[in-house]
Amino acid sequence: MCREGGCGVCIVHAAVPTGNGKFQERSINSCLCPILSCDGWEITTVEGLGDQKNPHPIQKQLTEHSGSQCGYCTPGMVMTMYSTIRKEGKSLTATQAESALDGNICRCTGYRPILDAFKEFTNESASPACDIEDVSKRICSKTGKQCNGVCDDNGSNYFRPLVEVARAAARPWYRPTSLADLYKLLESSTLKNPYYVCGHTGIGVYDDGPYDGFISLRGIREMFVTDKKDGVITIGSGVSLTDMIDFFKSEAQTDPGFAHLEHFARLISKTAHPAVRNAGSWGGNLAMRNRHKEFPSDTFIALVMCDASVFVGPDEKSYTPEEFVNLDLKNKIVTKLTLKQFDKSHVFRTFKIMPRSANSHAYVNAGFRAKLLNEGNQLVIVDRPVLAYGNIAEEFIRASNTEEFLIGKNLADNDTFQRALTTLAQEIQPAEDKSEASPAYKRALAVNLFYKFGLQALDLHSLVDLKYKSAITSFDEERPVSKGTQSYPTVEKNWPVTKPIPKLESVVQCTGEARYISDIEQEGLLHAAFALCLHGPGKIVSIDTSRAMAVPGVVRVLTAKDIPGVNSFSGCLPSEKDEELLASDECLYFEQPVAVIVAVSKTIAEEAAKLVKVECKDVRPAVVSCKEAVVREAFYESPEDLVVGDVDKAFQKAKNKVMGEFEIGTQAHFHMETQVCVVIPTEDGLNAEAGTQWIDHTQDCMAKVTGLNKNAINVSVKRNGGGFGAKITRNNIISAACALAAYVTRRPVKMHTSLWDNMKVIGKRLANYVKYEVGFDENGKLEGIKINFYANNGIAANDSPFGEIKKWIDSGYKCPSWKLSMKCCKTNIPANTWCRAPGSTEAIYTIEHIMEHVAHYLQKPPIEVKQLNYYNDGDKVLDGSKLHKPTLKEITKQLLDSSEYDKRVQAAREFNTTNRWKKRGLTIVPMRYGVAWNGFNYSCLIAIFRNGGYVAVVHGGIEIGQGVNTKVAQCVAAELGIDMKYIMIQSTQAIITANNMTTGGSVTSELACMAAIQCAKKLMEVINPIKKKQQDGAEWGAIVEACYDAGVDLTARYWHVPASPDTIQYSTYGATVTEVEIDVLTGEHQINRVDVLYDCGESLSPIIDIGQVEGAIIMGLGYYTSEEVIYDEGTGQNLTPSTWKYKPPLARDIPLEWNVKLLHDAPNPLGVLRSKVSAEPPLDMSCSVVFAIRDAISASHAEWATRRLGLIWFVQ
Repeated sequence: MCREGGCGVCIVHAAVPTGNGKFQERSINSCLCPILSCDGWEITTVEGLGDQKNPHPIQKQLTEHSGSQCGYCTPGMVMTMYSTIRKEGKSLTATQAESALDGNICRCTGYRPILDAFKEFTNESASPACDIEDVSKRICSKTGKQCNGVCDDNGSNYFRPLVEVARAAARPWYRPTSLADLYKLLESSTLKNPYYVCGHTGIGVYDDGPYDGFISLRGIREMFVTDKKDGVITIGSGVSLTDMIDFFKSEAQTDPGFAHLEHFARLISKTAHPAVRNAGSWGGNLAMRNRHKEFPSDTFIALVMCDASVFVGPDEKSYTPEEFVNLDLKNKIVTKLTLKQFDKSHVFRTFKIMPRSANSHAYVNAGFRAKLLNEGNQLVIVDRPVLAYGNIAEEFIRASNTEEFLIGKNLADNDTFQRALTTLAQEIQPAEDKSEASPAYKRALAVNLFYKFGLQALDLHSLVDLKYKSAITSFDEERPVSKGTQSYPTVEKNWPVTKPIPKLESVVQCTGEARYISDIEQEGLLHAAFALCLHGPGKIVSIDTSRAMAVPGVVRVLTAKDIPGVNSFSGCLPSEKDEELLASDECLYFEQPVAVIVAVSKTIAEEAAKLVKVECKDVRPAVVSCKEAVVREAFYESPEDLVVGDVDKAFQKAKNKVMGEFEIGTQAHFHMETQVCVVIPTEDGLNAEAGTQWIDHTQDCMAKVTGLNKNAINVSVKRNGGGFGAKITRNNIISAACALAAYVTRRPVKMHTSLWDNMKVIGKRLANYVKYEVGFDENGKLEGIKINFYANNGIAANDSPFGEIKKWIDSGYKCPSWKLSMKCCKTNIPANTWCRAPGSTEAIYTIEHIMEHVAHYLQKPPIEVKQLNYYNDGDKVLDGSKLHKPTLKEITKQLLDSSEYDKRVQAAREFNTTNRWKKRGLTIVPMRYGVAWNGFNYSCLIAIFRNGGYVAVVHGGIEIGQGVNTKVAQCVAAELGIDMKYIMIQSTQAIITANNMTTGGSVTSELACMAAIQCAKKLMEVINPIKKKQQDGAEWGAIVEACYDAGVDLTARYWHVPASPDTIQYSTYGATVTEVEIDVLTGEHQINRVDVLYDCGESLSPIIDIGQVEGAIIMGLGYYTSEEVIYDEGTGQNLTPSTWKYKPPLARDIPLEWNVKLLHDAPNPLGVLRSKVSAEPPLDMSCSVVFAIRDAISASHAEWATRRLGLIWFVQ
């Protein structure tokens, strides 16, 4: 998906020959591996393990643990664990299982069920899933028996030939088998920019192409040597990081002179993730540092720390790492390194501070070494120490001034230590990088890392006060294996409804048999890609497509003038304004699409797109933030103010008032299957498979762009690889362009965006700037609230959640007077759009921020102030709807008890008192979420087939991982009174589900179920009279056959139009307790524990709903802690459009302890079969992590700040 080795979707298992008749088995990223590298390898993909009839034990466990939602990441998860088990065997630990997933992103599940499934194969499992030997076996998809590696069938495999133009453009591939052969090649070759292929993983960071040739180094055995002789270790430059780590760990344990290599191994174990380390070599990593001085290479820092010698051929001259980075490597190759021993008087330490637990480049990485002499209470630094840093500035490697100062100094002397820190702070001058952390943070971090090293050195000689020892350890060194519990109700008498079962699609997703739109390939299929305008906002003077059209394999280049219909991808709703598909007269944001390239391959289309040249004039600075828009008064038409009560009078009466402001940022959806569409022309229109959440809307835009009538376009969707709101209206950009290309060329066309284009072109969650004022009495009882919301809509305001925000802004709190003002800000970024829990996320964060501020002002526990203001049964909420039996009070009480909240608050205080540099914070966030049905219309068609009675269902929802198909099948089975084995959910199709609403708002699953229930009822009305005539106990198939014989129509359709008397049909409730621990010196945090209690009514499918709760919580934790979209303040360019810069949470970012419970005995009389929604509301409670972190920071400030400073901190 990412083509950077950063997401894990593409991971496969490779058995690579080692040259001695043996194979080395490892996971690799197939997206980074050139096919020609694989000569002689054995590659196993997920399809090679098992199928839905005979799943592999890993696939079976993942299915049974419900570890798959949208399923797009699942094959990569399976193959990662398969390779890990093949490598570790019966010695596999739970810690290793968790770490193995450092390179696999799952946006849906929250990782917990995946980890639980994989831990079943560890040596710590109480009940192992199977004999570990069985895991290494592969099942033949033809026979269902163990694969013996030879296929006996006489058929021939079909390989699609390489496109002729692609074959003609291929660059030469060289395979020298010795260093001598390599040097001859370099001497005779005319290659100006060859790529030296070992692991080929560097391409995921830097693409320095075009390359005029490739030289494979894998056949040069001299480059893969690991050896120790006469106290010197030699490592060939082709040795992978994984092999280097394993070798160093072994040496560190067995040879005291190389004990320091444990620190070397620890640092490079944080480089990327296992699959990259399995393929990538240390030599390639170091060469990348030579070519890109800004690259924060962990290997380089470790080599500097260890005083390594790097050898470069052909003259085999040795260099220090510092000398090497400035060496001209033209026609030179790194061949090996050597490492020497150090005695036990030397102290080593490495650090890497990252945005998340793994697979990230460093904010700052560092390696320290010092030789110490203990003279009583003096700890003297002998010789020159090493203070090596990465990611400070291109030319900065070592803190030379500080190193010089420390020679001969007593580290145990506080004044000396402080002077060293001051010297270091003056010496560290980080370069400005708009896409990176601030220079001020990096400087402080660099100084604090040395402080940690100094304390470690002192502690080795028992010279550190107990209170300060918390600075020495790092979270990653102490992190235990995560654990958790899940609790949910089920009502057996109502089964299959409420029965806890995996998703219907789980098995095929785990075996890789699930088909996604991005998988579609066929003969003659063309591929499309956008050409983007590389200017900030300005007038378009010209669009030169000539160079793109000249590229062999390009069929057409389409611009706005080639559109036969309307140049707009917007739908036809009265409230929608047209958004241009292709910029015509004006470019509104950096990298806005200006043309569609149609070519015979995806690669050719994307490369040709880079050749389109756009000339603009009157280019102006971009407006990228709400604050800038406010200054410029750049607003769209905005909703009217919402006023309840007399807020001015309330403020006059209030004894206490506080005010404040804050910004809450944007978030990329990061759905694992990027935007995609395939369109096939027919004799009378277009057939499309579109990755959309709203078929009707996609039909509209396709018809608008092509000029066709809507009935000439049929759109279908089997499943999407995630959505999270990005595919409600924004898929139209891709689908409209694809329809245009297919219509004009009269050829099938596929448009599957790269992650880069997906991040650049597609809008995201709306960022908000919020100003507030609140009045309250001496107890914290709310009397009046004023809020000014400013939302960053981007270049269009079609997808603004402001119209719905009144359902959520009050959450569970009653206040008699409100004034809510909302402004839609006009900025020069892609039009932002719905993102999981849109509007409610920002609303509930805002009211929680206000409640925490009130409590902070009164110096009261926040939960005390919150409970004081809870709504009661029968109260009217802000939008005028009446509450029916709210469960928030009961939920709060239960959660406070079950989480041992009071006891843990006290424990956190005690911890904070005894630890200066680690602090804990604890908070609880309650929530009320208003659920609206009106406007969400869905249909359902059920067909029952004779000869067996099997049932096909088509409903109006789109399966995006939320389990709508499973819930519909459960409801239909219950209503028809049959086993679920009879039921199959078919693709959603426009011709069957015409005019249906989008899949979104959390309500689609329950309302699709409602339509299915009513549809099944219609069928039973005609089936029951026939059924009564049958003998008791008649089988379903016989009943259906009798109905057919009687001429009964066994097909029914139902159109469900909700008609709630209030805006809100019902409210759902929840509460979350979050405990965090922060490292005061680095800013890192660890989520120690999360307890969630959520009211799902009488859950239709509790395993699915638990999964929705967990997935939402982790997406929210990522939003608040690790995910950051940064736009250039001058051009408006997205500086974080890739996995290199954008960081969703990984498996080791989840809470160490995570307890999730669905409220028991809480049927919802206003819901579908007494249920409530689950997909989005839990995300709103994830803001608890913010307030827990603030609580921890406040504990740190309390040691040296006044109460007033504490207040200033809170309100920023």
